Amino acid sequence: MTEYFGYAAGVLTVVSFLPQVIRTWRTKQTDDLSFGMFALLVTAGGLWITYGVMSSDWPVIGTNVGTVALNCAILTAKLRYS
Repeated sequence: MTEYFGYAAGVLTVVSFLPQVIRTWRTKQTDDLSFGMFALLVTAGGLWITYGVMSSDWPVIGTNVGTVALNCAILTAKLRYS
């Protein structure tokens, strides 16, 4: 049962980034987005993925693969449109 809470939290965490990703790519407005913050989020997510792999914690792995992918999409937009 505990693992299901992890999966539910992970899905909600990843989904919470979608509105920002969609808005960023639609409007191409990235001036107010902090490159540093998203770079740190990608780095932290990479470390969490490593931790998840080392501890075989699939909710941690899945959540952070999703958040890193979405944060990379935002970083890409930031680099492209700034």
